[in-house]
Amino acid sequence: MWHVTVKAKLERSRLFRRVELVGAKVRAQVDADLFLDIYYDPTSRSYSYALIDMKLPEPGDKRLFGWDDYPHEHVPEIRRLASYPHHFQRRRGAHWVFRESPMRGELEHDIPIVIRHVRAYLKKRRTS
Repeated sequence: MWHVTVKAKLERSRLFRRVELVGAKVRAQVDADLFLDIYYDPTSRSYSYALIDMKLPEPGDKRLFGWDDYPHEHVPEIRRLASYPHHFQRRRGAHWVFRESPMRGELEHDIPIVIRHVRAYLKKRRTS
């Protein structure tokens, strides 16, 4: 089962207070308002890895950044990415910035990259 491996990797990172299975995703809690959600479908290898901050002032979507393979047909800049439909997105104020992504729904490859990005984000946040 994919979530057992992912949960173990996240716990070993020591970045998270709690790592648990919530419905069909793994949730790794940094604090009461900041958490990482990892969704993965082993049949299609579709995925979404997102760092979420519930304190963001924007209504609705509270993701700070993340990776997924959703094609977002209404966003032309994603279709221009060489990695399409795979992409990285991060919030710049109320707007999204999209970039190419090395992710392909291969958990062994992807999760260490996610952990590195979360670690860098947390380090930067502590020094800001």
